[in-house]
Amino acid sequence: MHHMFPPSFIETIITYAEVKVCGRFYIDADATFLLNYFRIKYEPKIAIEHSVVYPSQTAPIIIGTAEERRIGPMDWGFRYPNQNKPIINARSETIEIKALFKQAFENRRCLVPATGFYEWSQYDLVKPKPQFAITLTDEPMMGMAGVYQKHVDDSGKTSWLFTVITQEAKDEMRNIHPRMPLLIHPDDFDLWLRPDSEIEKVSQLLHGRSMNLKIEPIEREPKLQLNLFD
Repeated sequence: MHHMFPPSFIETIITYAEVKVCGRFYIDADATFLLNYFRIKYEPKIAIEHSVVYPSQTAPIIIGTAEERRIGPMDWGFRYPNQNKPIINARSETIEIKALFKQAFENRRCLVPATGFYEWSQYDLVKPKPQFAITLTDEPMMGMAGVYQKHVDDSGKTSWLFTVITQEAKDEMRNIHPRMPLLIHPDDFDLWLRPDSEIEKVSQLLHGRSMNLKIEPIEREPKLQLNLFD
C-alpha cells in the first residue's frame, strides 16, 4: 500500500477530525456451526438475521454464566438518553472508568461472533477509500470482545444491546486504521465470559493477544459509512 504521508502523520490528523469509516462485520456460518465452535451447550432456536451486520441491527451474542455459555439476539449499539445515534464502540483504554460502560464491563461481558469484519483505509487520500475484509488465518471465526446492557425505551419495550470493544490496531492492521476490534483468544473465552472471573485477570485481556490476521482487499464500495471500530 502506498501513502502520500506516513500513517503516523495521518493518524495525528484523523485524531482531531471526524473520519467517516464504514463499519460492519459478517457471519459466514450456520447456527449449528456457531453453537459447536463456541461450545454452547444450551441450544436455543437462533436465527442469524443478517449475514452482514450494521449498527442498530440484531446479531447473535454470546454471554456466560458460572456453568455454561448462552447465545441470544441483541441489537448493536448502546443508547444515551435522548440520543438516536447508537454507541457502537467502547475503547479498551477507558472502558473500566467510563460511566456508560463501567458496570457492563464488570458484570456483563459478551462475545460478538464473526467470521470477519470490514474496514476502510484511513491513510489513503483517494476516493473511494480502499476496503478490506479481515479474518483470522488459523481460526474459522473470531470472538470480538463486547459488553451488553438491558434497555427500556419510552414505550416500555425491553431489548438487549451490545457494543464492540476496540483497541489500538496491531501489526499489519496499523497500515489500514489506527483502531481495531479487541479479539479474545479462544483460550480466554471462559475468563472473559464468566461473571465470577477475577476482574484483575479480565482487565489483562484488554491489552489484546497477538492473533494472525488475514487482510484481503475488496473492490466494491459499500452504501453505508459510519464511524465504527473507533
